[in-house]
Amino acid sequence: MTLKFTLLPVVAVGALVAPLPGTIAVPAAQAQQVPPYYVGAGVRAGFNDSTSFVIDSKAQIVELGARTTLSVRPSLVFDSSTELRLPISVDYALDQALYPYAGAGVAYNADGRSAVDPMVTAGLDWGITRRVVIDINGSVLFKPGDTDTEITATINYAF
Repeated sequence: MTLKFTLLPVVAVGALVAPLPGTIAVPAAQAQQVPPYYVGAGVRAGFNDSTSFVIDSKAQIVELGARTTLSVRPSLVFDSSTELRLPISVDYALDQALYPYAGAGVAYNADGRSAVDPMVTAGLDWGITRRVVIDINGSVLFKPGDTDTEITATINYAF
């Protein structure tokens, strides 16, 4: 009798850890954490601009909490002229692969104006693998007498 009662807790714990006979063990999905640094390329589509080539990047500045960081997101847009974007964003971890962010910064337009314009930005970093991050971003640039709205999508190499 003592042996039966001694084995009962072992069998109960084993059933919690191991699958029962006749069931299929399904491994948990391996979500990838978006790394603090990346660089990549993609496209920009603007409502008032033509589609352009973009070089995108991200560098984490500081952790603000367990799930929140502050990052700088410099990018270059190559159109009829070159534009440099320098927003700072607050990033929030929804899970290990999805990081929505929002922020503000400046955009330098190397067109004939050579002006620095304020901008707001928001987007989503999605960690596809440990080294591949997709960034989808929407930005609004405030130019004198005009507002420029655009969307960028880039594939980035994380390090």
